Amino acid sequence: MKTNSLFAACAAGLFLSPVSAIAQQNICPDFRWTTLGTAGGPVPTPERSEPANLLEAGKQIIMVDAGDGAADQFARLGGNVAAIDAVFLSHHHQDHTAGLAGVIGLRWATNSPGVLRIYGPPGTKTMVDGILSSMTASAVVGYGLGQKSIPPADGVEVFELVGGSTMTMGELTVRAAENSHFSETPALADGRPSASLSYRFTLDKRSITYTGDTGPSAAVVQLAKGSDILVSEVILVQQILDSMRANSFIQPSMIAGMKAHFEKHHLTPEAAGQLAADAKVGELVLTHYAISPGPLRNAEPALRGGVRMNFTGATALARDLSSFDVGCSSAN
Repeated sequence: MKTNSLFAACAAGLFLSPVSAIAQQNICPDFRWTTLGTAGGPVPTPERSEPANLLEAGKQIIMVDAGDGAADQFARLGGNVAAIDAVFLSHHHQDHTAGLAGVIGLRWATNSPGVLRIYGPPGTKTMVDGILSSMTASAVVGYGLGQKSIPPADGVEVFELVGGSTMTMGELTVRAAENSHFSETPALADGRPSASLSYRFTLDKRSITYTGDTGPSAAVVQLAKGSDILVSEVILVQQILDSMRANSFIQPSMIAGMKAHFEKHHLTPEAAGQLAADAKVGELVLTHYAISPGPLRNAEPALRGGVRMNFTGATALARDLSSFDVGCSSAN
C-alpha cells in the first residue's frame, strides 16, 4: 500500500477515462481510494471540501459520499462526472449528500451516457426524487432551442440498502453494515427506519473499508476485519466545542447535547485507533476531521497521538485530493 498525491495521476490522465493504464494492461486492476473532501461538516471551511471520496476499482469509478463540492473536487483531478458509474451514500446528513444534486444535474446537462446507480440507506429514493423534482424547470427550458430534453429521471437508478446488504458489481463486492451514528434509529415519513451505513469494498483479495460517520461499533469492527485500508472518520471533541463557542453558531444550551453526540456518535482518535487495532487492518486513513480554527499542523499531533495509544500500524492523515492505493501484492 502506498500513499501518493493525485496530481501525478491527474497529469497521467488517469481520471479522464474510467479504465486505468494498469487495468488496460490486464496485469492487476487498480484499487485506489481518493479523499475528495476531508472536512467534517456541516459548517463549510475555506481550506477543505466536505466529505466525499472516489474509489477506482478496475474499470469502475465510484463516488462514496457526495458532500458539497464533490463534482468540483473531481474536476480538479481532471475528471468528468460522466465517468462516474455509481454513488454510495453512508447516511442522510447534508455534509455527506449536498453535492449529489450537482453530480446528477451535471450528468443530465451534459447528456452523459448510461445510468448513474445510487446506493444508500432507506430514504435515498425520496431524496433523489426531490433532486429530480428540483430539475423540472431546467428540463423544460433545456438549451432554449425548442428541443425536448431527456427526462432527468432516465439517468438515475436508486437502490436502498440496510445493514447486511451485499452486492456484486462486476469484479467488485460491496458489503454494508449498520453503524452507531444514530443512538435511536430515526423513522422516515413512511415509517421505515433510516440507518447510517459503513461499507467494505473488495476487489479480488484486496479490501477497503469506509466507516462513514459512526461511533464505536462492533458491527464496523467485524466489517473491517483484515482490511488493507480502513478509511475512518475522526473527531477532536474539545476543539470542536471550543470552535462552536468562539463562533457563536450554536446556542449555549445545546453544548451538552452536542458533546454527547460527538463522544457517542463519532470516533475520537483513541476510538479510531482501537477500531483499527480490533479489526487488524493494514493501514488507517483518517478523514472527516473537524478542527478548531488554525493550521492543521496544530491538530495533527493530537490526532496521531490519540491513535497511537491503541494502534501502532501505518496511519495517514488524509488531505483533500490525496490517494491511497492497495497494490497488487496485497492480493497474494
